Amino acid sequence: MILHEEEREGEREADPATHRAAPPDLWEQVAGELADHLAVDAAARDRAGAPPLDEVAYIRESGLLDALVPPAPGGSGLAWPDACRIVRRMAAADSSLAELLGRHYVLAWSGRLLAPAGPGARWETHAAGRGLLLAGRIEPEARGDRSFDDGLTLTVDDDGHNLSGRSVPVPGARVADRVLLSARRAGTRETRAVVLIDPSSTGVTTEPLDDRFGQRLTGAGTLHFAQAHVGEDDTLGTLAEDEDLTPPLAALAPLALRMMTAHVVLGIAEGALDEARDAILATYHTRSPAPWRDDPTLTAEAADPDLLQAYGELAAAAHVSTAVVDHATHALAVGIGRGERLDSVHGSRIAASVATAEASASEAALRVTARVLELADAAHLDRFWRNARSLTAHRALARELRAIGAHFLYSPTPSRSSGA
Repeated sequence: MILHEEEREGEREADPATHRAAPPDLWEQVAGELADHLAVDAAARDRAGAPPLDEVAYIRESGLLDALVPPAPGGSGLAWPDACRIVRRMAAADSSLAELLGRHYVLAWSGRLLAPAGPGARWETHAAGRGLLLAGRIEPEARGDRSFDDGLTLTVDDDGHNLSGRSVPVPGARVADRVLLSARRAGTRETRAVVLIDPSSTGVTTEPLDDRFGQRLTGAGTLHFAQAHVGEDDTLGTLAEDEDLTPPLAALAPLALRMMTAHVVLGIAEGALDEARDAILATYHTRSPAPWRDDPTLTAEAADPDLLQAYGELAAAAHVSTAVVDHATHALAVGIGRGERLDSVHGSRIAASVATAEASASEAALRVTARVLELADAAHLDRFWRNARSLTAHRALARELRAIGAHFLYSPTPSRSSGA
C-alpha cells in the first residue's frame, strides 16, 4: 500500500466529527431499505430518464441528507467511512441517486476543508437538519478540464458578489436546493472562489441535459448565470490556481469528491454482479432439476466450471478493489481529522491513495459490467455498463497511473518512527 503505518496511527487524533461513536447500523438499515425500494423499478426509471423528483423526496424523508452533519462532537450522524459505504450500497441499486447523495455529503463537508473557521463552517452548521440537497463541483474533476475553470466569473458589487457565465453539466442541478460551484474572481487568474447559490434565485436558469448515455437519473443540467447575486457569507472559500499554493486541507475537498465517486463506481460493479447472479440462478432453478454433487439446488449446467471460474474472477476483482477503496477512504478520513495540522507530504500521499482507488474501482467496474452482459441473459444489465462508463470516461487511466508512479518514486517518505 502507498500509505504508511503512521497514517493509521493518526486516526487516534482524528476529529470526533470524522469518527463519531454514533452507531452507523441505523443509517445503514435506512439506506438498505431505501436501496431495496429504488431497485424495484430502477430499470424502468432508467429508460424514462425523468428528473428524480420523487426519489430525492424519498432520500430527504429518510433523513439521509443530514446523516453526515452536524459536525459537533457527539452529534448524531455518520462517520466519513460509514457514509461512503452507504453510498456504495445505494449505488448497487441506483447509481444515479447514489451519485447525488455522495456529492451532497462531500459538498456539505467542503466548508470545513476550504475555510474551517470562516463562512464554510458557518454554512455547515446552518445547513444541519434542514434537509437541503446540495449539488455542484468545486473544481475540475479531470486534469486539463480548462473549460470549467473559465466558465464562471465572480465580480464584486456593493452587496457582495455577482456570478456570471455558464457551468459545465452539473449532476443534480434540476433537483438541488443549493449549488456549490467554483468561479474565477474577476481580474485575477490566481484564485477561484467556491460559492453557494440557490438555483431558483433571480439570474439563474437551468438547461436540462436529456438523453444522457448513462447516469440518466441525476437530474443533470447546465446552469446559466446572469449577474446572479452571491452574498458575502455565501463565498465559502478559495482554491489557488497553482495546486502547490492550495493549503493541504483545502486540497482534500476535490479528493473527497473523487473518492466518493470511486465508491459509486465500485457499487455499480457490485450491483451488476448481484443482478447477474440472481438472473442466472432464477434461470437454472426453473429448469428440470438434475442434482449435482450434494446440493439439490444446483443443476449440472449451473455447476459449469467455465461459468464458475468467470464469476470467481469477477467477484475476486470486486473484492480486491473494495480493499483498495476502503484503504484510501480511511486515509482520507484521517487527513480530514487532522484539519489544519495536515501537511503537504501526507496530503500528497492521500492524493496518491485516492488515485489508486479510482484506478482500481474503474478497472473493476468496467470489467465486471461488460463481462456480465456476456454471461447472464437478463434484460437491462446494460445500464450498469453505461453508468460505469459515464462515471469513468473522463478519467485518463494512464495519466492517473503515471501520477501514482511519480509519487511512488519521487515523493519523500517519512521514517516509520516519525510522528503522524
